[in-house]
Amino acid sequence: MPKYHVHLYPIVRVLVRDVEADSQVEAIKKAEELVDLDRLFAGLGGPHVASMEYADGIDGFLVDEDGDTEYGRSTCYDIEYRPI
Repeated sequence: MPKYHVHLYPIVRVLVRDVEADSQVEAIKKAEELVDLDRLFAGLGGPHVASMEYADGIDGFLVDEDGDTEYGRSTCYDIEYRPI
């Protein structure tokens, strides 16, 4: 039976909790500083994973405000920190 090398292209969402900031954009910038994606993904995947890489940078952001259980103040931002 032949063997194959398969590349998976997942989209990964990383939730950073309890970021204190004066605005949603400031919270995004602080979250980017807090998370080391290289370290986060190092060693994950199991014995069949030969390598792992992720796209350089982040494609966008979603900011939820603590206590806003209906998500009425949640906002999506593009990579330039503009609301979308």
